[in-house]
Amino acid sequence: MKICPYCLQGEILNAKIIKTNEIIQICDECDTVWKSSEIISDKTGRALDLFMKHRNCSCSWREFEILKS
Repeated sequence: MKICPYCLQGEILNAKIIKTNEIIQICDECDTVWKSSEIISDKTGRALDLFMKHRNCSCSWREFEILKS
């Protein structure tokens, strides 16, 4: 289990954005997002709302399919 370097509480989950089929990693506590190819650190994450806005998607977890690790 990977713990989020931003909030130090949440688990990092693998997910797919349903609309774009893009694979991401997301913290289940603070909603910080990383692209699947990025190294998870406190310098590479981005806010879910801005990340999804650039993809013309809403900021809802209904936009994701959680993938098994």
